Amino acid sequence: MASSDQRDNVMDNVDLASSPAEVQPVPDITEAEPNPSPKHPATSEDATEQKTADSQPSSQDAQTEPVADKQPSTEPGQAKKSAFGSLAEGVGKAFKKTFAAAQSKILPPEKREHKESLYRGDYRKKPDWKPSKVLIANPGSIIRRQKRVLVTGGAGFIGSHLVDTLMERGYDVICVDNLFSGQKCNVYKWFGHPNFEWLRHDVCQPLYVEVDEIYHLACPASPVFYQNNPIKTVKTCFMGTMYMLGLAKRVGARMLITSTSEIYGDPKVHPQKEEYWGNVNNIGIRSCYDEGKRISETLMFEYHRQHAVDIAVARIFNTYGPRMLENDGRVVSNFIVQALKGQKLTIYGDGSQTRSFCYIDDQIRGLISLMESGETGPINIGNPDEYTIAQLAEMTVKLVNEKLDKQHTGFVYKELPSDDPKKRKPDITKATERLKWEPTIGLEQGLSSTVDYFIDYFGMNKDQVVDVEDQSNDAQK
Repeated sequence: MASSDQRDNVMDNVDLASSPAEVQPVPDITEAEPNPSPKHPATSEDATEQKTADSQPSSQDAQTEPVADKQPSTEPGQAKKSAFGSLAEGVGKAFKKTFAAAQSKILPPEKREHKESLYRGDYRKKPDWKPSKVLIANPGSIIRRQKRVLVTGGAGFIGSHLVDTLMERGYDVICVDNLFSGQKCNVYKWFGHPNFEWLRHDVCQPLYVEVDEIYHLACPASPVFYQNNPIKTVKTCFMGTMYMLGLAKRVGARMLITSTSEIYGDPKVHPQKEEYWGNVNNIGIRSCYDEGKRISETLMFEYHRQHAVDIAVARIFNTYGPRMLENDGRVVSNFIVQALKGQKLTIYGDGSQTRSFCYIDDQIRGLISLMESGETGPINIGNPDEYTIAQLAEMTVKLVNEKLDKQHTGFVYKELPSDDPKKRKPDITKATERLKWEPTIGLEQGLSSTVDYFIDYFGMNKDQVVDVEDQSNDAQK
């Protein structure tokens, strides 16, 4: 039940939205009220008089209205709903008219006058658009005179040689390694140099530095190390590469990754060209590394296509030379250590499987040539000279015997490890044509230098035989 004060409030609100002429008449809801307001209760006398008056209709009503035309009495609840419904309808119509009037005063977008703006994106609609106010940038450049280079895996076998070459060129080098398979002693000579910065860091975590080039080498590469924690190997390949690509994207650096010939698996195409998709067991014991490097390449090219990151993919083949670990299970280091100990060399399989061995100096030249070329790759970096494992064993024994004046000979044959590839030889046509690079150091020359390194490493002379723990060659990579 609404009082007269409530009706006045409603009408005041309506007047704010429209003129009185536009407002629908609001019915007097008190006419539909069957009982007086509870604020003024009727006395017994009033009730008696009202009852008498109701029971005797006026003569005027009887004359003007036939009895048959009388409307049935309305229930109290229905009367209230009808009254308030009429009130809401009137308010709604008034609001609709007011909104329509205001909307009619708004010009459509095509008739509005406005100045073209850089912030509204007008430059996208008109290719030749120029802002009314010319923006003048401050002169200068963020390019440094001294190139800043990041090397991940910089304390490892290949990484430390790369650091040496970059330092000799006068670059500002940041060497990053978590020392899982790397050795800090490989870069000791640069400690304290103003252009060298050492950082122990796991690439599975983000890294924030300012650099111009990134050489991403961080990943265990020998079967003994990458099979030690295969899940970590996969994480290093995926997350490490992703974080380095994110860094390259942020700072605008060119990024080179050292992929691997293991991309090709146990190849059915020989020699292996970059267009060959490979023959890889994706659930084998070597797949953590093989498939890890494949997903690394995928990430590289997706960042290149989607974010225009400047990339270079090098597929490196078997590399050897000084600073190889004596116990990492690689065939070259394993043969040399066994020969120096005077033991029979362990050959897995019948020794007929082939490999192509690239000396470390040639490998470093190839990587830097690819970085400086602007080529995207992938490009094979390796020595196309192919040797059987048996030939490598015989050459190693010959060199050790000559250097130590010994007459060691003999081989022992064991079962070939799972998924060990039977052939490996790179097609380096792209490297030769696009990078103007090719290897210059033959296997015998490079192997002789490597034997000298291990003789010096163990402090040997002609009258000594190295005394180190025997390490089995779990895979002849």
